[in-house]
Amino acid sequence: MKLPAKRTSLLKKASGTAVLSFLAAVLAWFVVINTGPDQERVVTVKNVPVTTSTTALTSLGLNIIEGADPRVSVQVKGRVIEVGNLVPEDIQVTASFADIAGAGTYDLKLYATTSNGTVVGISPETITMTFDRELNRELPVTVDINGLSVPENDYILGSVAATPATIMVRGPERELNRISRAVVHAELEEPLTRSQVISSAITLLDSDENPITSDHVTTDFSEADITIPVKRKVELPLRLSFINVPDGFPLEELDYTMSNKTIVVAAQERSISKTTEITAGVIDFAQLDLTEQSTYTFQVRLAEDFVNVENMENIVVEFDTEGLASTYLNLSEFYVVNAPGDYTITPMTQTLYNVKIVGDEKLLKTIKSGDFMVTIDLSDRDVELGQYEVPVSISAPTQGMVWALGAYTAVINVQ
Repeated sequence: MKLPAKRTSLLKKASGTAVLSFLAAVLAWFVVINTGPDQERVVTVKNVPVTTSTTALTSLGLNIIEGADPRVSVQVKGRVIEVGNLVPEDIQVTASFADIAGAGTYDLKLYATTSNGTVVGISPETITMTFDRELNRELPVTVDINGLSVPENDYILGSVAATPATIMVRGPERELNRISRAVVHAELEEPLTRSQVISSAITLLDSDENPITSDHVTTDFSEADITIPVKRKVELPLRLSFINVPDGFPLEELDYTMSNKTIVVAAQERSISKTTEITAGVIDFAQLDLTEQSTYTFQVRLAEDFVNVENMENIVVEFDTEGLASTYLNLSEFYVVNAPGDYTITPMTQTLYNVKIVGDEKLLKTIKSGDFMVTIDLSDRDVELGQYEVPVSISAPTQGMVWALGAYTAVINVQ
């Protein structure tokens, strides 16, 4: 009897399902039999770190230059329960440093151990590492500028310098031995009329002036500032300065000559633009005894920023002493000025004895002690009650070219 088509289809489907179930059961039985906890198998663990720290390198003073932090694959055989979940941390791989005698590149044999199973292979079996001594070396930074110039006659170049002036270089000894110098470079297209600061990369060069590039060499600075001082040159008048000039003294009547009236100097624009003259020397009237000495020599001293272009060392000043003489007087005319209004100031010193007076010989024949004022100026002093010593100044305001030598004091009483 012929079955209906629908029923035939159902029978075929059921038969197929039964076959698949049988095959699945067989496969499950096979897996259980072959992967049970006591079944042995070989697993490969990747990315296992190699231990490279050793006292051998320390004793030789060596560092790993290339090949640090190597990673390898390790094959381990053992029961599934032991090796099934192995991770890189479960395996110890070490490199043999026994053959290392000094700096150089070596192929190092690897050894691996684990407490879970047995190591049956390492890939690769050796690693290549390079060793050398890492040193520090200090190098001066030199400056190389193309096109450096200033306009002739009006400007001069100062000392070009780099900041930092030195750098510390660290790296393998063999790499450091290749370094000849450290340099910063700049290119200029026009003459300079002002000082400039240019930032530039620091380049390490070998003895053939070729740049050294190395991943193993480091510096504490990668750039430097190039300072190019440009100074403007001018000719300025020389001036003699006077201190302790008596009140009313006719300074214009003091006749003298200077060995040089001008000096050629150079300085940066901000300084030279504010300078109209150079002080050749300082004359202290309290020590100007022209009856004993008529010539004074001063060493040329300039501000730190200035350059003595013509290297002028000394200025000689010669006074005309014709018609000058000296005498001695006892001075008793004391005057207190700029005293606070709520104090009474009384000079306790009554006379300055044997004060040497220098001046015009004709004036000295007629001058008297009363022509001189001994002035006690309290404008720049803190006045306190009591008696104390203060400096005085001596002048003859109406007499002309006469002055007193020496420094004097007087005792005052403050009430």
